[in-house]
Amino acid sequence: MNKTNLELKHYCGNFDQVRKVLKEIGARKEIVKKQKDYFFNLPLHPDKLGRLKLRIENKEQTLVYYERPDFIKGEAVAAKIKLYEVKDSRLVDFIKGILGVKAVVEKTREVWRIGNTVFHLDNVKGVGKIFEIELQKKGRITSSDQKLFKSYQNKLLPHLGKVIKGSNVDLVPAMSR
Repeated sequence: MNKTNLELKHYCGNFDQVRKVLKEIGARKEIVKKQKDYFFNLPLHPDKLGRLKLRIENKEQTLVYYERPDFIKGEAVAAKIKLYEVKDSRLVDFIKGILGVKAVVEKTREVWRIGNTVFHLDNVKGVGKIFEIELQKKGRITSSDQKLFKSYQNKLLPHLGKVIKGSNVDLVPAMSR
């Protein structure tokens, strides 16, 4: 499956105020889940900001490739994402042997949703609390999507810390090579 997201990621010292705002805007808590992401080394062209990870969640595995520039405070960033459901439990070892593992990110994720917008309240092992907004689209992002995203962002920003420029993989220690 291919999709495009508008995204923004921030540190968050306390999720209580964020949850309050999410309830006020009509978002609903869907689930709390544990995730483990293996980020692989990619020999890509230097102008591409692509990342490849294998996400393990319960007994499900998804191979995720995405391209996204660094986040900038106060701005939504578009990400191009490709997802592939994996049924072979040996794939992680296969890719590790070819590309090597850049880092492993483990987190507990609290998922909230309103319409096609998902809010993640993540507790990332070794990093701390991270809040992320994703407006998810299968088609192109419209100006009304951007306005909606900005309205959510404006309500939440007073309760968020510093913007996180990159991905969670940039926050955890790299694996020994």
